[in-house]
Amino acid sequence: MGLEDGTWREVVNALDRTVRKYETVNRVITLGYSERMRKVLAGMATLEDGMTVLDAGCGPGNMSVHVLRRMRRGKLYCLDPLPSMLKAAFDNLRGIAGDVELNFLEATFESIPLPSSSVDVIVTAYALRDARDLYGALSEFRRVLKPGGQLLVLDLVRPDSRVFAWLVGLYLRTLVPLISMPIYGSFDTPWKALYPTFRSMLTASEFTSIIGEEFEVIKVKRALLGTFVAIKARRP
Repeated sequence: MGLEDGTWREVVNALDRTVRKYETVNRVITLGYSERMRKVLAGMATLEDGMTVLDAGCGPGNMSVHVLRRMRRGKLYCLDPLPSMLKAAFDNLRGIAGDVELNFLEATFESIPLPSSSVDVIVTAYALRDARDLYGALSEFRRVLKPGGQLLVLDLVRPDSRVFAWLVGLYLRTLVPLISMPIYGSFDTPWKALYPTFRSMLTASEFTSIIGEEFEVIKVKRALLGTFVAIKARRP
């Protein structure tokens, strides 16, 4: 289960084009919930000095900022398949890392270049839905996590309610491209790719259930008609 190769390449290409306006557009089209929910996810995590943390699908490092604010020592791996995103993450994080060792990995969820049982916490925000192989990604997360390690997932999903799902889909298909155009500075806005991926998204309940097949789900929080879901889970 995951994105087909052609769709995955389209999403990656679209993401590559979002780098310079990534968070500006996202905050506007989500009414500020994109950043608000990162704070919620960070608050669900148990982060301690000396831990090793993996930000999987780090993008420009927005989730890693919240991780670094709660750690003084330790190790943070930022993983993304796009060099442009890793470059943006490096630029955004190097000045606030302090004594936390930063490492940047150009790789995908399904093939993480880290030893087994080497990570205390994995965070992944707005990225897991774009996995080429969702089960393969979760299997890799389980492999690199230490026993008892935490998995923190934040993502966009289809609301369980069909009515809410229809309303969100209509918003993504019609208004999001219009809103993003003037901010992005082009009629050819990469945020047009959101609606096609939304149509194939799992519902909040389905997404949580699949994570529960590999991990022990501890806490789930939803927001904005069930379009956002934050999940805390533990490797048994």
